[in-house]
Amino acid sequence: MSNVLCIIPARDEESGIERALNGLIANSGLPKSSFIVVNNASRDQTPTIVRKMGLLTLDCPVIGYGNACLVALNWIKNTKLEPDYILFCDADGSDDPKDIQKLIHVIKETKADLVIGSRTIGVVEKGALSPIQIFGNALTCFLILIFFRRKFTDMGPLRILRYPSLVRLQMEDPTWGWNIEMHVKALQLKMDIIEISVNYRKRFAGVSKISGTVSMSIRVGIKILYTFFRLLLFGAHKK
Repeated sequence: MSNVLCIIPARDEESGIERALNGLIANSGLPKSSFIVVNNASRDQTPTIVRKMGLLTLDCPVIGYGNACLVALNWIKNTKLEPDYILFCDADGSDDPKDIQKLIHVIKETKADLVIGSRTIGVVEKGALSPIQIFGNALTCFLILIFFRRKFTDMGPLRILRYPSLVRLQMEDPTWGWNIEMHVKALQLKMDIIEISVNYRKRFAGVSKISGTVSMSIRVGIKILYTFFRLLLFGAHKK
């Protein structure tokens, strides 16, 4: 199998993370050594649970999904690892581990730089996506269609990239603009993006950090739109 590393940001997920990670280990087809769990300023026992499971655990003291991802990417760079692919997955059990091999297969068998799992065209458990999430996804995809003439159906978190392509993106968003930054930069740099269907479940425990409250959902939505239009106006680097 090609060298795949899976980055999993986690914040305050003690109630469900062991079940989620066990599911990933058992059903993703990846060895334990492939998983990098980033403790994102958890106030509970999340990092302790992960370490007891024998998985690599990094600490990111500054809250933010993008911050956690950047900690993992910096660790990969500093340890001089050269993975073929980088996979991003959530820590709450909402992603179906069996879809991971689908993403790996597609990126290996095509010239794609980025393969995104679309929940919209997959099977979504009732209640797994809030109305605000559904609306936000639809709006973002509509904006991409208008400005880039490319049709997508979701900005889902389960995604895989070729490592050299990810490095080329020079990702920098520290919080909720991470996925849209990745998507827009990839389009601006003329990268090949493929979308495939994936299943989506309700989180195993706890409340979503993004859609748990209306106020937080609005804040996230504003950040995503700000990131989109900032990149649209100022563009990505072209290296």
